[in-house]
Amino acid sequence: MKRPRAATLLGIILVAGAIVVLIAVSLTSAIVYYVTPTELAARATGESVRLYGIVTPGSVRWDRASSVLSFQVTDGTTTVEVSSTSLPTALFRDGVGVVLAGHTTEPGRFAADEILVKHSEVYQPLKPGETIPPGLLERLGAGGATP
Repeated sequence: MKRPRAATLLGIILVAGAIVVLIAVSLTSAIVYYVTPTELAARATGESVRLYGIVTPGSVRWDRASSVLSFQVTDGTTTVEVSSTSLPTALFRDGVGVVLAGHTTEPGRFAADEILVKHSEVYQPLKPGETIPPGLLERLGAGGATP
């Protein structure tokens, strides 16, 4: 006994539709966006986000007693105070771009659970006559820099 073509076609359409929905949901949840300090100011307090900004020169402070790193990030328009107990990599410094995963604690303040330092994808050997930055070997030998 043969099935009608309409039923077979309907089954194929339903399976294809389910596959498309699964792919769309997977891709949507895999995309991670970040906001700038100006965009963060318009969001609700306590909302978990990824914040992108430039570390404001002279704002980095390390409190040994509480093990809290505090600094400011800016997008050129708005500045946000950031605090974190997470230690950044040795690339963290004034003026570098960072992506911070965390949440707002109050307007203008952000608690970062993770600090990701933006860096160049260009890795080049030293040119003739260039020297390595002072203290780099000591920091690498000690397992990384402490702020």
